[in-house]
Formats: sequence, C-alpha cells, structure tokens
Amino acid sequence: MIRINLLPTEEAQRAADQRQQLATVGLIVAVGAFLLVIGHSIQAARYAATQRRVTQVTEELQAIAGPYGDVLRIQAQQKELEEKLKVISQLEARSAGPVRMLADLSSATPDKLWLTEFAEAAGTVHMQGFSVDEQTIADFLRKLGTSTYFQNVDLEETTQVNQDGVKQKKFALKAHVNYAGATTTPAVQKPGAAPQPPKRTAALSDDPTVTASRGRITP
Repeated sequence: MIRINLLPTEEAQRAADQRQQLATVGLIVAVGAFLLVIGHSIQAARYAATQRRVTQVTEELQAIAGPYGDVLRIQAQQKELEEKLKVISQLEARSAGPVRMLADLSSATPDKLWLTEFAEAAGTVHMQGFSVDEQTIADFLRKLGTSTYFQNVDLEETTQVNQDGVKQKKFALKAHVNYAGATTTPAVQKPGAAPQPPKRTAALSDDPTVTASRGRITP
C-alpha cells in the first residue's frame, strides 16, 4: 500500500488563505484611510471657505460701521436739536402768553363793565368788578369763554350795590388760564343765537341789600 502525506499541501492552502485575508484587511484599511484623507480634505476646504467668508463679512461690516456710526450720531444730534427747539417754542409761547391773555381780556370787556381786581395763582384767576346789569356780565363771560387763554369760566357771585346813588351789579368770577393757549378752539356761539346768561341758581333781587351767590340768598 502506498501512503501520501497531504499535510504540506493543507498548510500551504491555509497560508495562502491567511495571506489573502491579510491582503483584504490591508486593502480595507487602505481604502478607509483614503476615505478619511478625502473627508478631511473636504472639511478643510469647507472650513477655509467659511473662514474666507467670515473675513469678507467682517471687512464689509467694518467698512459700513463708520458711516452707520455717523448716521446714528447725526440722528442723535437731530433729536437733541428738536428737543431744544421744542423747549424754546414753549418758552416763547409762555413769555408771550400773558400779553396775549391780557389782550383777550381787554377785548372781551364790555364798555359798561369795570374790573376792580385780577389775581392769578397756580393757573387760576379770580376777577371782581362792577357792571350796569346782568346782561353785560353775561356778554363778558361769553366772550371770555371764546378765548384760547381762558377755560372753565365760572361766575361765582353777583351782588346788587349802590354806587353814588346808582344801582350796579358787583360780580366775582374765576377761570383757568393757559398762557400757552388752548390746543383746540372753543366752540363759538352761532350767529343770531341768544347769549346765555351767567350760571346761578338764585334770582337777584332789586333790593341792594340782597346778595345772590351760587344757589344761596343772604340778606
């Protein structure tokens, strides 16, 4: 009988298989390394492009930062100037207000009415005077109410008195004064309409010793 030893052949086959596996692993490792290099190169290229874009945007911002800052400074100066002009206008209006207020008071005063007292405190004026009749007082209040410098004109008291044997009406009124002038024009009475008499709740008596004042009559 002839015997053949096959061990060297099997060992050679195993060695060949191992070499093939090692070659396959080496190829896989090489391909993986190649892919990593390519990925790294792509990321580096993207990063470089991003950095260039950031640099470009930064330069553009620096280029417009100067003019934008100048615009902001100009706007701030313009606003400050407008505030100053507003204050100056208010001061001018207040300085001219008393003169114009007195001019309106003079034009509203009828010929048969005389003011004997005019006092102003905290924006409220108190006036006293004499008139020949109630209608003249009513005309005075109506005209005073059309002025932009007088608001809430209110008759406080009327009294019948004798001045050198002549019967006269002594009155007292108050109003709010606005030296800058009202922002809206008060309503003007329609032409031909009868003037409204001064507000009061008690009728005046012909007796010179009787006083009418806001709903009360005192002898």
